[in-house]
Formats: sequence, structure tokens, C-alpha cells
Amino acid sequence: MPPLSFDGQDRTLEFEAIDVNRLRMGGLEGDSQGGSQPAKSALSIGEALQFVRYSRRDQTLMITGVTPHGRKLTFEQRQDREGWYVVVAGRRRRPTERELGLVVASIEAQMEAAAAPRGEFEVRSAYRLAASSDQPGMPIRGLQAYRDLLLDEAEAYIAGQLERLAVVAIEYQGFKRFAIRHGHRIGAAFVRALGELLAELFPADPRIQLFHKTGKAFRLIIEDHSASTIRDMMARLTDLEPRQRIVERVWGEVQRTHPDEINFNIGIAAARPRERDTKDYASLAQRLNDDAYRALRLGQLKGHTSIHLAKAACRSSIAIWLNSSEDDLDDLASQMDDGPAAVMAEMSDYLHELVPADIEGMSVQGDVHALVHAAIAREGFWQGTTAMRIACSELVRRFLERAPVPEGENEFVGGFDLGDEYYGASVEGDTFYFCWGDINSAGATRTRAGLDRIQSAVGWGRTDGRGIAGRFLSALRDRDGLRTLPERVAQAAEEAFEEISADDRMHVNDAVDIGDHLWLDDHELVRNEDIVDGSVLKLVLPRSTHEVKVVERSSASIVHLEIDGKPHTATITELLAGPQIKLRVRNAVVSAAICILAMTRGELEDILSIVREDNNLPDDTPLDIVGFLRHIADIVLMEEIKAPSKIELALGKPYAVENFVRAFSLEEIRERFPGVFYESVHHNLINDQGLQLDRHLREIIAHTMLARTRPSSTSE
Repeated sequence: MPPLSFDGQDRTLEFEAIDVNRLRMGGLEGDSQGGSQPAKSALSIGEALQFVRYSRRDQTLMITGVTPHGRKLTFEQRQDREGWYVVVAGRRRRPTERELGLVVASIEAQMEAAAAPRGEFEVRSAYRLAASSDQPGMPIRGLQAYRDLLLDEAEAYIAGQLERLAVVAIEYQGFKRFAIRHGHRIGAAFVRALGELLAELFPADPRIQLFHKTGKAFRLIIEDHSASTIRDMMARLTDLEPRQRIVERVWGEVQRTHPDEINFNIGIAAARPRERDTKDYASLAQRLNDDAYRALRLGQLKGHTSIHLAKAACRSSIAIWLNSSEDDLDDLASQMDDGPAAVMAEMSDYLHELVPADIEGMSVQGDVHALVHAAIAREGFWQGTTAMRIACSELVRRFLERAPVPEGENEFVGGFDLGDEYYGASVEGDTFYFCWGDINSAGATRTRAGLDRIQSAVGWGRTDGRGIAGRFLSALRDRDGLRTLPERVAQAAEEAFEEISADDRMHVNDAVDIGDHLWLDDHELVRNEDIVDGSVLKLVLPRSTHEVKVVERSSASIVHLEIDGKPHTATITELLAGPQIKLRVRNAVVSAAICILAMTRGELEDILSIVREDNNLPDDTPLDIVGFLRHIADIVLMEEIKAPSKIELALGKPYAVENFVRAFSLEEIRERFPGVFYESVHHNLINDQGLQLDRHLREIIAHTMLARTRPSSTSE
């Protein structure tokens, strides 16, 4: 595909080609004017406009592109926002929902390409990154393609166009432990190697569609194959030869992983003939997705007495979800040590909602902000690295240039990043605040209390503005003039904690690793061989030091400690980097951990001036200020706030918001954490690559993000 071309004033940018496949299910071209509903037709895999141009002509915004069928479409909207019109073959009319969907898909495609991983991601948790990134460059399609095509194929099955339909879920077994041991780069390489291997095992078969869902998880949609045939196909993946090929792709000749460590959990779910009568293709698609995942987990858990042992095992499993699988699941849940609630929580796939965003009504009343809104809004929160970076960068620009706030826009923005991380930025007078938050005990709460409760605790899908992230956004917005932003954020975090802790079902057992905080008397970090009976160590935290004695190492995985004279039992795992020693946090409550960076305009200007001078950079050199702040806040949050405060909870201290929400000035960061500061300077600040997005689209995204506190729906 040729490079994407933009408005004549902008440079032409190389852009990864959009994968355009044949249109599987065509849509109607009906006119939705006069109150009639837009034609209902889901977009197929890879469908988006090509050769997209964003431009303005007088008071009209225009988006021009070529459809997968080769038609040229021009979307027009006047500044008065009376609605969209589309010009096709010289005829001007209202667009169909399908045509609007192409615009949304085009915006999403550009935003995803602009969010390619950079050096800043290397400092994060290996598993969190491996479980969240979409691995750009992998030769298979991604999550949105999976969602769209599964809905299309489910509709084709119900319509009788397919004889059989099945979904296969594939995940690495024990990948978290594996990725942490080798680090993010190697973990990501193993994910990519699996994607490449799957593409080779099932090449060019139109009946087998392969997708990378996220991280270690892959999905296949298979047409017109029986479940037993699919099982035999999947068994090929568990043979020694494919696993050996994965190891060789990652390590080359110097192989540091044995093929026996490479295992997979595979689940298969097939459509049933009686489901044709329901005419509800969305429910069928959702069931196939859910049951494939449940089969995967059921196969993983069978034969074990606890979830922990099942996840630590080195073995592959293949399971088919049958009518009798519900009974098998009930029996398993009643027999395992963890209890039925924990087992059932393991059966919930994070991809719990397949239906695409509702853009109904945009064809008459919507505008370009509604289209962007549909591409970046999730359940009442702004979501996505690209959109948040654009909005934060706009706030920084205004702050440094002392620019007035445009009418209708805010001086703050907040939303989610990868996984359970969220952040926000705010300009208040002469001070710029950057807040980076993480959610404590999210994984344990999801496992014990269920996905719905953890989402409610965060604020997902709530209309009352509460929950951890909901109150955080309110703290960014509600300025009373009496309290600073750090004070408001701390109060919001404490109120969220009190609200959640009042529900007994939200009290769970969690764990925290103290291995990185254990030192020998001679100020060396402990090694695996130091954890022996009678060893005396020091647990060094930012605000306290504790005496630790190894009372007994009763097994390869259990160690009994005395910390400040009190007994504690911990699990231990020997890794190449040193021991991982986890203490239990009893009665943990899901809560907020937040790092706030505060800087005056003069302070930020001085630091930028020093950095430019030290690195011989011209004054007009672009600097990635948002990436610089994100890098610092992410590391300081984990090393100085979240982990130490959770360790204090494990030692019996009560929850204290002043431990979990802390503010630092930029000058304090430079003095106290010079390594982090200068690492961020060289990894981020002076390596600004810019977001590869059209200027008009960037402006629209910034306005959409800054004009609202939080999205209320996906349509205007």
C-alpha cells in the first residue's frame, strides 16, 4: 500500500499497510435521513478507509478515503455540526452506519499504529507488558479483527451459510513466571515466535482465521471442521518439534530455555445446530468466545488440587467444551482447595463483551468528535495511550506557552493506560500536575470477588462517578480553591477505600514480593543461596527498616521468617535475578496507589533548558515531556509507593492513604532519584519521535479529550 497522504501542508508519512480482505458480509446502502435507522451491518476484518486525508475547506471538515471495494468516499461536516454528509459518485447524501463505521475503524487504525512501543516500556513489569501489548509487526491480525470477524461468522452460521463454526483459545502455560525470569524483551519475542509459528502451521486456509488477542493469548476461528478434527490439528502444536522451533527462533544457537518449558493450554468451543433457531448471532459469538476460554482453563486446572499448582505446572492441555463440561466444572470447583468462587473467577475471560461500539444516530446528529469519541471511549472512561498522550501534550504546550484555555475545553484530562494503570494531568495556576496511578490487589480481587465487583470498585460502567478511577477524575475536575490537587486526590483515594472496604466480599488475601527489598548486613541484595536456616537479613523500605530472620526453609517453595520478632510464612521462588519471596497480605482491599509529580512553570522551563544545554540541542528541538513524566512516575510509583506500602500491610500495618498517595516535585526527583531522572531524560525526553498522526486528527482528538470530563456514551 502506498504511504498515507494528508493535507498538502503536512508531510507524507509512511504507515503500516491496512490488511484489506474480501468483504464477507455486505451492508445495505440505505439512506438514514428522515428518522429511519441506519443499515445494520458489521464491518469485516481489516475494513477501513485507505489513502485517508483530513482537510478543511472554509467551514467544512472533510475526511476522504477509498473503501475496501475501491469506492471513493468523502465525508463532509460543516462547522455548524448539522450532521454528516457523504459524497459518492457526485451524489451528496446521509451516510449509512457502515460508512461511518469505516471512519471509526480508520481512526482506530491510525491511533494503534501511532502507539508503537518505545523505550519507555522497557522499564515496566515484564509480564504486564507481555500481557498487554499487541506486538506490532506480528504477521497475524489483532483483537478488533477477532471481534469483528467472530460476529460476522456467527451471523453466517445462523443464516445457514456455514455448516460448522468453532473458536479455539490458545495461551502459553506459566507465561508470567517465564516472562519475569527472562525479561520483557524475551517474553515479547516468545509471543511473536508463537504467532509466527501458528501462521506457518495454518497457512492460507480461508476456513481458519488466526488472531493475536493480547499478550500470551491467541484465538482461532475455524469454519466447517469437526471438533475432533480441530483437536487433532491443535495437537500438532504440542509436539516437541514446534516447541523446539519456538526456542530456536528466540535464542538462536545459544538456547537458554528447554523446549519442555514451552507448553500451551488450548480450549475449543463449537456452535450447536439448535443455536441456528435463536437468530441471535451476537450471543452465539459471545458464547463461543467464553466457552473456548473456559475449556482452556478447565483443561489447565484438571488433575490439580489448587489453582497455584495448576498454573505452575509444566504441561500442555487440550480441552473441548461439551454439554457435560458444566458438570465437570462444578465437580472441579468443589474439590479444589481454593474453593468454588476462586475456580469460577478463573473462568471469566477479560474479553467479556464482543458487541462493537454503538454508533447509531451519528449519521444524522453526530459530528467528527462523536466519531473520535467512539474510537477512544470505553465504558465512561477515556481509554488508550495515544489519545491520552495527545491531550496531555496539549496541556503541557499551553502551560509552557502561557496560552489561554480555548472555549469549551478543560485544563485537565484523565483516563486509562495499559492494564489497570490510569493517569491524569492538570494545570492549576502556575503549577502543572502529572498523576500516575495503579490499582492495588486488582488481580486477587478479580479472582476472589469476581470481575463484575472489581469493575464496580474501579468505577467501570457506573453512572454515579464513584469508584477508584471515577473519584480520581472528580478530583482532577472539582477545584474548590482551598485544597491542592494532591490533597484532593488523596481524599478521593481514601473515600474510595472506605466505600469498598465496607463490603465484606471485597476483602481478599493478596501477596507481595519482598525479595527486592531484602539485604545482607554488608549492604548486598540477598541471593538465592542466602535464604537458609538461621540467616539474618534486613528488610529495607523507603520509610522503615525491619530485622528479618530465616527460621526454617521447610520446602523448596515455603520459608518461615521472623520479621521484627513476629512469625511470617512466605512462598519462595528462585529466579536467575534472585529470590522472589512473597508475603501474604490478609484482608486486602482493592485501592489506589498514585504518584503525583508537581512542577512550577519556572522549574520545568529550567530543567528543559539545562537538558537542551547539556545535550547540545537547539531551543526548538521537540521534547517528549509527557513520556519523560510517565517514565519517572511509573518507576517511582512501583519502587517508592506501591510495593513498600503493600509490604507494610503484609507486616500488619493498617491502610494509610499518605503511604499510597504521594507527591514529589521535579527537583526532588532529580536530587533523590538521579538515576531514574537521567534515564528518563535519555530514554524519553530527548528522543521525541512524535505521534505519526495527521495534524487535523491530532487536533480533533485533543479537543474531544479536553472538552469533557469523561465520556457518557459512544454516540453524540
